[in-house]
Amino acid sequence: MKIARPSIFTRYIAKSLLTFFCGVVGILMFVIFMNQFIRIMNMAMTYGTSWGWIASSLLNVMPDVFTMAAPMAFQISVLLTLTNMSEHGELIALRAAGFSFKEIVRPLAFCAVALTVLLFFLANWITPRSYKRLLDRREEARQKITKVTLEPKTFLNLGEWDLYLEELDEDTDIAQMIHLIRKKDNDALSTKVNATSGKVILTDKAIGLQLKDGQMQRIDAKDPSAIVAANFDTYTMSISLTRDHHRSLRVGEYTTTKIFRLLRAGGMSPEQKAEYRTDVSVRNVMAFAPIVLLFISCPLGFSLGKRSNKGWGMLFSLIIIFAFYLLMTLGLSVGKKYAWLSYPAPWLPILTGAGAAWYLWKKRLNI
Repeated sequence: MKIARPSIFTRYIAKSLLTFFCGVVGILMFVIFMNQFIRIMNMAMTYGTSWGWIASSLLNVMPDVFTMAAPMAFQISVLLTLTNMSEHGELIALRAAGFSFKEIVRPLAFCAVALTVLLFFLANWITPRSYKRLLDRREEARQKITKVTLEPKTFLNLGEWDLYLEELDEDTDIAQMIHLIRKKDNDALSTKVNATSGKVILTDKAIGLQLKDGQMQRIDAKDPSAIVAANFDTYTMSISLTRDHHRSLRVGEYTTTKIFRLLRAGGMSPEQKAEYRTDVSVRNVMAFAPIVLLFISCPLGFSLGKRSNKGWGMLFSLIIIFAFYLLMTLGLSVGKKYAWLSYPAPWLPILTGAGAAWYLWKKRLNI
């Protein structure tokens, strides 16, 4: 009998917690996901990407979205579970039946440890790989402009060039009053090409322009007053729709193992070392957050009376989450500013939370 009772009790609390967790994490993930969804769809509309590109990009943001939402969702779920049990008098009944606070917390702690293990692997290895694939896909979209629509009286971005056509005959591809502006051109502040007329030839890889009766202007970057201008009767040019650009990897794209290898290899500036170290710490702070948030939330949930409702649970959750992320932001800033604190500083919310949990358990529950 002593064996069966905890088993039924454990399943009941775990089921209640998981029910709240699935609902809350779904809502939080939807809110966070929509921000990424809008960005991806805007890029898809701009560069004319395929549905496969959109689906791949959306899937690659999911690990990061879950990693961000899960600690908050778990903390809210713990307080909702306890306030729900308190509201229905179940906590009082369990205490009267001889269950200690530690026994009541045990199934919640098991769920917290399981979530921490999952977040540990996601934050340190899975999420960086997914983030890298996401940025790689974005770079692929930027390097190849697949959606080009020539419209008169509209500026068309073609990578390094902006194209403007005053008039365009779709049957002959003859354009009137053509203007081209290039903002990045080696040592030039800007390069402009203006032509009275010309033929526009659009292919999958480039736009060809056969310009007539125009002028080219080039403004020196060091001396804007120095302008080089040349008139031409005919001028032929081609604008590529593909771009060859090698991007630098961000720290969030490296797995934690790779970051440690880069740190051991040396060659980084002190600022870069601090950034990499704080990023590693933040990943693990997010992973261990459920355990700390659990032990902060439980004394508060146990202290609520029978008349308490889920509104109090939500209020306490918002306060705890705000304080946790405020301390993490502070620790992150300190870690990046002072290199010798780059590893420990981001752990400020974990250390503070552990101290707060100890105080609540000792002073409020007399354990």
